[in-house]
Amino acid sequence: MIDSRTVGITKYQAFCALLAAIGSFNFGWNIGSVNIPGDVLQNCVTGEKYYGRFPSCIGVSSGTVWGIIVGCYALGALAGAIISNPLIDRKGYKFVLTWFALLNVVGALLLSLTTSVAQFIIGRIAVGIAAGAANSALSTYVSDITTPRGRNVLGGAVQFACNLGIMVDNACALGLAPPPRWRILFSLTGVFGLINFGLFPFASESPKWLISKGRYDEARESLTKFRKGADIEDEFDEMVTADKMNKERTDDVNVWQVIKGDTPDNLRHQLMCVSALMFFQQLCGINAVIFYSTQIINESTHDNPADIPTLAQILTFVISLVALVFTFLGMVLGAFFGRRVLLMFSHGTMAIFSAIMVAGSVKEITGLVVTMVFLFNCFFNLGAGPLPWTSAGEITPRYAMTAVSAIGTGIGYIFTFVIGVIFPPMQAAWDNYTFFFFMAWNIVAVVFVFLFIPETKDRRIEDTVRVHSCGIHFVVGKKWKVEAVKDKDAPPHQAIEA
Repeated sequence: MIDSRTVGITKYQAFCALLAAIGSFNFGWNIGSVNIPGDVLQNCVTGEKYYGRFPSCIGVSSGTVWGIIVGCYALGALAGAIISNPLIDRKGYKFVLTWFALLNVVGALLLSLTTSVAQFIIGRIAVGIAAGAANSALSTYVSDITTPRGRNVLGGAVQFACNLGIMVDNACALGLAPPPRWRILFSLTGVFGLINFGLFPFASESPKWLISKGRYDEARESLTKFRKGADIEDEFDEMVTADKMNKERTDDVNVWQVIKGDTPDNLRHQLMCVSALMFFQQLCGINAVIFYSTQIINESTHDNPADIPTLAQILTFVISLVALVFTFLGMVLGAFFGRRVLLMFSHGTMAIFSAIMVAGSVKEITGLVVTMVFLFNCFFNLGAGPLPWTSAGEITPRYAMTAVSAIGTGIGYIFTFVIGVIFPPMQAAWDNYTFFFFMAWNIVAVVFVFLFIPETKDRRIEDTVRVHSCGIHFVVGKKWKVEAVKDKDAPPHQAIEA
């Protein structure tokens, strides 16, 4: 029987990650939900009329106000990440991933029955809270239930589920964007929330969380399920020992303690890395593409927005479909290439595509602009999309993992809101040159990753913490290299175990 620490992805791991990812699917669904129907909701392009007491659109004359409507979803997600952090520590991942899903039902009712801008904003915030809690829990839950080899692939679960949600939403929106059918589109997020609520209780709790609460028998049973067919004794003993050592030094720390540096280990470098990766994930320009791709493409195709589905809307769906394929490709590449390589490649190519997109816009070359939007979205999903979500779970100790994750995701949501709000006026002011702004940030991201981000592929979390808990430092050089886990009992290419 092989050592459980060397196995890849078991079927039960994949099953539980899939159930947990329903919340992230809903996150993607609600990110994309305002893209294709945007002109209908904001500009009333199909005309203003009533279906009973429900208007055909909400009518927003200001681009900044529409940006707030789009971006307030991220503020809800920020609140969800903050609220869920202490609840995960006290109640566990199953509690958060199960019960927060019901907020999607509340949000769906508000959105699908909306009659005003204020009601629509409240609905967006409600589904945002559910999404923020789900993403915060999923990223650390997957880290807890997998081995280093398993994390290479399943670590991209958040981004894959998110992009799947965007793609399915865009597909549905092609038929449901016209009034009053867009109300059906916004109601479906509640259906997914109910599915999440009904199914996730069948998943197992994190064995590391159970051990931290002294529930050793349940933890052993949970780990046995996650490592089916493998000998768990050494891994289980390691988990127990690590938990006892952490508790001798400190209990789980909260967000404020991490920010103040009130932790046994010096986690300044880890906090900087997680925060910066989430910052660059938003400032790379992806949410400008996700939120406003229909409008960006329409600037080149000059469609009549009332002729639904327009060419720009169809291309938006195709972009989301291809992006999903590239997200899966990114998960596979994660098993073969290091995190640093994928991050630098992803940000570097997006910088190039941003520059070419500007050139195509200035020269009014429609095909070039559309192609660059395609490639920008696709290459984002090879590194800059999935890897920041896994960073906290790969470089921080167990006692600070949820707190550091909450800080990182909080920063991500803040700048998701910022981009959602500033992009419409920025595009109006800078016109064809807008993506030079994102090109610059992608170049900065490449330099930052090269200098500061440690390699974590196939590395044990404990080893990475030991080497890098020494304050902010450059990671270039042999001194900062952590030895990879040796897979003597399982070939590296074997992705699925029994």
